[in-house]
Amino acid sequence: ETGVDPQAGWLPANPSARWECIVIHHSASDMGGARRFDQWHRAKGWDELGYHFVIGNGTDTGDGQVEVGDRWIEQKHGAHCKTPDEYYNQHGIGICLVGNFNHYPPSPAQMRSLVRLVRFLCRRFHISVSRIYTHGGITGKTDCPGADFDVEALRRQVAGPG
Repeated sequence: ETGVDPQAGWLPANPSARWECIVIHHSASDMGGARRFDQWHRAKGWDELGYHFVIGNGTDTGDGQVEVGDRWIEQKHGAHCKTPDEYYNQHGIGICLVGNFNHYPPSPAQMRSLVRLVRFLCRRFHISVSRIYTHGGITGKTDCPGADFDVEALRRQVAGPG
């Protein structure tokens, strides 16, 4: 038992044992949602939305609304954090928050949803909070998810009671 009641779709029909970490992103856009990002990713030649989850900011979807991507439903590798060995795409759950956190922080509703989702994923898939990463923290090639995103605060909140 995870101790966290998941939203519909958070627990896939056939959970994979592949997941070993979580990678947090921002969209670096003021608006968006899973459908719009799926279109952007397909325009780049990708097969579909690169993330497993998208958390809305009130533009395309509700503020704090968690969208479950097809990659998660299918338990398919991500396309969100390219490294030479592809470890983070193969074993990392990609979560994108809509917004540009170089210009402003995530909304309180986005952070509440993110903490709830990440806490569920960590407990269900036995992922240590020390394995919650940021895209830029892994690659060093981007500032994603932005200067106004505090991954240490996220780790503390996920580890806390709840």
